[in-house]
Amino acid sequence: MATQLQFRRGTSAQNNAFTGAAGEITLDTDTNNIRIHDGATAGGAEIIPAGTIMAYGGASAPTGYLLCDASAVSRTTYARLFAAVGTAFGTGDGSTTFNVPDLRDKVPLGKGSNNATLGTTTGSAGASSVLTSASKTGVTTAASNTGTGNTGTGNTGTSTSGASGVSITGATDGSGVTITGSTANSTATTAASNTGTGNTGTGNTGTGTTGGDGADDLTPVNVTVAASAKDSSVTSAIAEITQANHTHTIPALTVPALSIPALTIPSLTVNNHTHGVGTLAGSSHTHGVGNLAGSSHDHSIPALSIPALSIPALTVPSLSVNSFTVNTTLPSEVVNYIIKT
Repeated sequence: MATQLQFRRGTSAQNNAFTGAAGEITLDTDTNNIRIHDGATAGGAEIIPAGTIMAYGGASAPTGYLLCDASAVSRTTYARLFAAVGTAFGTGDGSTTFNVPDLRDKVPLGKGSNNATLGTTTGSAGASSVLTSASKTGVTTAASNTGTGNTGTGNTGTSTSGASGVSITGATDGSGVTITGSTANSTATTAASNTGTGNTGTGNTGTGTTGGDGADDLTPVNVTVAASAKDSSVTSAIAEITQANHTHTIPALTVPALSIPALTIPSLTVNNHTHGVGTLAGSSHTHGVGNLAGSSHDHSIPALSIPALSIPALTVPSLSVNSFTVNTTLPSEVVNYIIKT
C-alpha cells in the first residue's frame, strides 16, 4: 500500500541518526546534499556521494563542491571527501591537508588495467588544446641471415660413331634417357665433267700482182760529145737511163684459224663418312636421329656445373627513433571540473 511521501531537512548529524520511511527524502544542510531513505538504514543514501567529479559551467564551485585545481584542503574540514579519495591525488602537507584532483588543461581517463593507479597524470594540453607527446629514443637491430649455396655436379656422355646407328644412354635424376641414332654410309657422288667445243676461224689470203722482171725495161739515152777540144772526133756517152713501166708482186696475206679449246669441269666426289651423336641428359624420352653424313668423330657434352647460389646476409639496419614531438589538437570546449565534498 502506498505511503505518504515526506521531505525533511537537517544537519549531517541529524541525517546520520535518522532512519526515514521507505522513499522518504531529506536535505543535508551541512553538505547541501539530498538523501533518500529505504526505511531500514540510518542516514539513508546520498544521491551524489562525496568524491563525485563532474563538469560544471560556472566560474566557481557551487556549495558542497570544490574545483578540481590540485588545491590542498583540510583533512578535517573535508573529512567525507578525504575518506573517499584519500591522498590519491596528492598528500598535501603530509599531515593536515590533502590534494583534490587537477583537471586543469586535462581530460579525465578511466581507471583500467593499462592505467591502474588513481591520480596518475600524463601531461596537459597546451595553448589551443594542443597535446604534446613525450620524447622517444631507441635503437632496434635485426640479426643478419645468410643462405648457403648449392652446386650441382656435371655429367659428360661418351659419343659412339659407327658405320650404322649409334645408341647413347644418359642419366640425370634417376630416370634414363635413351637417344637412338642411325648413321648410314653415304655413297660417293660424282658430278659429270662438261667440255665445251672450240671455235676455229678460216684464213684469208689475198692475191698478188706480178709485172715484168724489168730486164728489158731499162732504156739508155746516148749523146755524142767531142773527145777533146783539140780532137775533132766524137764519142757517145749515156746521158740517162729510162725505166719502163713494170709491176711488183704482193704476196697473199693469210690469217690463221683461231681455235678456243674445250673448257672441262672436273668431277666432284664426296667421300664416304659418318657422324656420331653424343650423350644427351634429360627426363625420360627418346629422340630419333636420322642419317648423318660426315667423317667419323665423337661429340662430348661437357659437364654442366650449377654454381653455388649464395643469398647474402640480409641485415636490417638499426632503426634509430630520435626525439620527436607530436602536436595534436583536440576538439574541445573549456569547462570547470568540480568534485563533491
